[in-house]
Amino acid sequence: MQYEARSAPRRTARSRRHSLRGRVATGLLAGALVAGTASITPFVAGAAGASTTARAAAGYSGKITYWFWGESDIPGITKWMQQRIAIYEKLHPKVSVDLVPQSNTTIISSFKLAAQSKTGPTIDTQWATLDTLVPAFSGDVAPLNGLVPKSEMSHWINTNENTYKGQVMAMPLYLIGVPLVWNKALFKKAGLNPNKGPATWSQFLSDAKALKAHGITPLGMGNQDGYFGAWMFAIYMKQELNSLSQVTKGIANQGNAQSIFESKLKSLYTMMQALVKDGYVNSNVSSLSLNQGWQLFPEKKAAMSFTTDGNVLSWAKAVGEANIGVGRPPIWGTGSLASTYDVTQSSDEFITSWAPNKQLDANFLAWLHTPSNMAALNKETDAFPADNRFPVSSITDPLARQLYKLDTTGKSIWLENYLPPQVDSDADIPAGQMILSNSGSPAKAVALWTTQLNLWRTEQPTQFQQFKTWAASS
Repeated sequence: MQYEARSAPRRTARSRRHSLRGRVATGLLAGALVAGTASITPFVAGAAGASTTARAAAGYSGKITYWFWGESDIPGITKWMQQRIAIYEKLHPKVSVDLVPQSNTTIISSFKLAAQSKTGPTIDTQWATLDTLVPAFSGDVAPLNGLVPKSEMSHWINTNENTYKGQVMAMPLYLIGVPLVWNKALFKKAGLNPNKGPATWSQFLSDAKALKAHGITPLGMGNQDGYFGAWMFAIYMKQELNSLSQVTKGIANQGNAQSIFESKLKSLYTMMQALVKDGYVNSNVSSLSLNQGWQLFPEKKAAMSFTTDGNVLSWAKAVGEANIGVGRPPIWGTGSLASTYDVTQSSDEFITSWAPNKQLDANFLAWLHTPSNMAALNKETDAFPADNRFPVSSITDPLARQLYKLDTTGKSIWLENYLPPQVDSDADIPAGQMILSNSGSPAKAVALWTTQLNLWRTEQPTQFQQFKTWAASS
């Protein structure tokens, strides 16, 4: 989700573009934790006749330059990664890993510059799906197929978010869900059932009305950076759809798909506008960033919020876990996808096409998924690893177990993942800002989308054609 999100969840999940962005995750993850090994079998694709020793040496000698992002999604993950690197370098003295943390504001632009000169990272982090696939379209990403065995990748969750022409382009590291969280004490103060959050939109509006009547801000969020609006698109535009092709065909302007897509956008923005006009969102929503708006919940200044798994667990420490309720976002739309959840890998790790020793990079990435490393990721950061070997039994906190179940049961889609980066930044985000700041009508917000979609197709004709090819095969 950049959740500082590309918005998340894009991306904190930019949010989740952000930070948390296309995928469909299915199945309840389970399995026994295999005893972690200090090293892994070298995944080296050598020429016929090459000795095992020579091939192993090729994969465990050299320098890795790793441009890494993740702290906004998972506080503490940079420290975890630094610890993994120290262990790996000790296991393989001929390998050095230079970790270069990236920021929310430079993660995309820095890589674009690096790609132009084919210098910089040998491993890079980007937000999931189109923020990763657009560079792949241009040949800047090396497929992992042939570098990492299928038997290993079969344990990775959500690889379909980053698959292009049948090839896995990036490795997922963690999962992030975006639940609705509510303060049970404030619900009780408003005369509501504290143990039952709203499951439908009518219930959500009824609860919001009761909370407001008791002087309690129903929903606390921030949209100065446009990320709350992008989250509303990801969560609720999806609920109007019967299939993801309604979005991809709309963006590609196939047949009358764009007009249908835009009519659904208008319904979404009409709903969002009503939340503001009815006073169900904090009045300063447009003056606060997503992260600032989130602080209203642990400060007990808002009864509900949409947030990330990590924030839920952190807020529980501030308000008391007994006062925290979590559930799926209330269902507003009537499409077939309305019941899907909102979990994504948020960001991912890939090998650049110019990396001089791709096997070296691939071996390190695969090693990060060893059970001992995945267990350490959860223990040290509370993050849920994107690996089906991670055992549910290792999660002992009841609230964390509830979140994990939400993340791994049924199907999930983070719709923002399906937007080309230019469309996300120039249409999705500013249109949401227009509505939540009450500075424009739903019709004007949709008109902005129309303009920006046409600009993207005109300015990026090659990317547009590549998008259509990808969308048709996804």
